[in-house]
Amino acid sequence: MKSSIIAAFAALSLTGCIVIEGADGPPRYERDVAPVETVEVEVEAEIADLNPLDLRRTTLVVRDIEKSLALYRDALGMTVEYDQELTSPGLAMRYGADGQNRSRLVLLKANDSFIGMLGLWQFLDQTEQDLAEPDAADFTPGEIVLLFNSKTLDVTFPAAAAAPGVTTIGEPKERRYPSPAGDIVVMVSMLVDNDGHTIELNQIVSDPRQ
Repeated sequence: MKSSIIAAFAALSLTGCIVIEGADGPPRYERDVAPVETVEVEVEAEIADLNPLDLRRTTLVVRDIEKSLALYRDALGMTVEYDQELTSPGLAMRYGADGQNRSRLVLLKANDSFIGMLGLWQFLDQTEQDLAEPDAADFTPGEIVLLFNSKTLDVTFPAAAAAPGVTTIGEPKERRYPSPAGDIVVMVSMLVDNDGHTIELNQIVSDPRQ
């Protein structure tokens, strides 16, 4: 969307002085001011069309938040922005819990403290369901894939793969994504965290759209 900004400039031409004879005092001097000339200048301003909605955060329910932090904070390098214990008595669907639903919530950021945040949420009054082993990742409906882009995949991938409870699905491998501008070349690796969440950890090699 473009909008026109109109800037007005006043050009004042100050010429000679007019001498006005004063009847009751000394002569008074005033400037002879020419009429104001207004010049309109049109400036094209590019205004981005922004969607009024942000995808701010993805929150993962986890069994052992310290193991999760070993991956997301220590191996991947995310920064902790929030770490508090909470109660959620309104969560009546947590069968077998104590009713208070005490939990610990940790929020981490990569490069932005508003969008792209990751939440780790562990309930402290854990039930059998909370402690059960997660289903194997099989890319069926209901699963999610978290995608992290790294500028140093050769360092980040080994660190992530060595984190507690992490399973490697695929080591870094070149993959090409077609686009009208040409192939986007990406090094792609796949991991599963301690709670069964699938992670794509990649690094862009080339993108002809940019």
